[in-house]
Amino acid sequence: MYIKQIYTSCMSQASYYIESDDACVIIDPLRDIKVYDDLISKRKKNLKYVFETHFHADFISGHIDLAKKYNSKIVFGPNANTKYDVLKVKDNDELSLGKIKFKVLHTPGHTMESICYLLIDEKKNEHSIYTGDTLFIGDVGRPDLASESIKSSKEMARLLFDSLYNKIMKLPDHVLVYPAHGKGTQCGKNLSSENHSTIGEQKLFNYALKFNSKEDFVNSIISDIPSAPDYFKESVIKNSNGYDTLELFLKESLKSYDFIDFDNLKDNSVVIDTRKSSEFAKGHIKDSINIGLNGRYAISAANLLNVKSKILIICNPGFEEESVIRLSRVGFENILGFLKGGFNSWRNSGRNVEYVNRINSHKIDSYNDYKIIDVRNLFEYNNGKIKDSLNIPLFEISSNLNKLDKKGNYLIHCETGYRSMIASSLLKKNGFNNVIDISDGYQGYIKNSNVQILN
Repeated sequence: MYIKQIYTSCMSQASYYIESDDACVIIDPLRDIKVYDDLISKRKKNLKYVFETHFHADFISGHIDLAKKYNSKIVFGPNANTKYDVLKVKDNDELSLGKIKFKVLHTPGHTMESICYLLIDEKKNEHSIYTGDTLFIGDVGRPDLASESIKSSKEMARLLFDSLYNKIMKLPDHVLVYPAHGKGTQCGKNLSSENHSTIGEQKLFNYALKFNSKEDFVNSIISDIPSAPDYFKESVIKNSNGYDTLELFLKESLKSYDFIDFDNLKDNSVVIDTRKSSEFAKGHIKDSINIGLNGRYAISAANLLNVKSKILIICNPGFEEESVIRLSRVGFENILGFLKGGFNSWRNSGRNVEYVNRINSHKIDSYNDYKIIDVRNLFEYNNGKIKDSLNIPLFEISSNLNKLDKKGNYLIHCETGYRSMIASSLLKKNGFNNVIDISDGYQGYIKNSNVQILN
């Protein structure tokens, strides 16, 4: 038996490769399947199943492309209605793989079709459980993302309690817990930075597994749930209905345009500049949005933009395919292409170039006539903030523009400088011209011994 967790940090997403004898399974794959292809080829195994724990809302799964390529079966739980062929399993069903087997636990609560896969090893011991979004490390899945609208969040939370307390927590303490997400996902509220654990550890340290009553659990789980991003619904639809192959998507999306054609297209499109914030600050095309590949690129784009928008890409040469593939993970499919030669081709053409002023955090006190906007999330802000700063989380910027004065002066900061440049570019696109980005963010600010930190 061989188990490998494949963790994609920018998506806070974990998928799994598991093999026994000459067969293997993949659990919860991302849409771009090359990493799984490489593993299957390297290990010289046959892909028997693609296991899905549920219809994912925060990313497009690679289950369809994998199953088609390897003639393997896609496995879903009860209540999973698809427009393609699947093997639908129910509670306590068992699926064999070489000398091991997987026992299906139907665990509704996050969604109605949610299931966990309990791995029984060669010695018939309960070895590990693959929990999808039902149980995370330090948290549990949110109960408001079910594709079926007939049940309320409160009803789903009740089901989630039963799934956790009456099934998963009954497993032996030594059983390893492998979830579909880690810290940073929007499918839970406050996950640990750990990517795996055990049942015993979760009983001790996971707040959601410590309630004495179902009602207390429900009231806690449904409180303070942030609004689900709009793209979640689109992802569920694609994952259940199907989608074009990634090969076809790339063929249609990886089109290069010279600066003349790009200029003609950009006014009716959203232009995403995927370079680092430091490069963007030194020069960019007017109204372009900086979402760098060096951070939570796809998730940021999906939260800020309509995934059905027409997209044009500006990136450093050689990063065109990565820029496009990572957007495909969250459902962008209307990508027109990219600027041939990158931003330098635009600059060298003599066309207009815009800039974003940046300062280091130690210079903040020199800008007394500037309002400080903190674009970190509320949890980060409440744990420490700059005096008199205004908190507008990045993903809420567009809906809060009416709180700001277009003629006002603003210093923008986040934790390290990634999100603040996204926010600065969005503000500039919306007519806020007096914007200065704080390059080293809050982390740079607290290193200065002469500042006042407010909790």
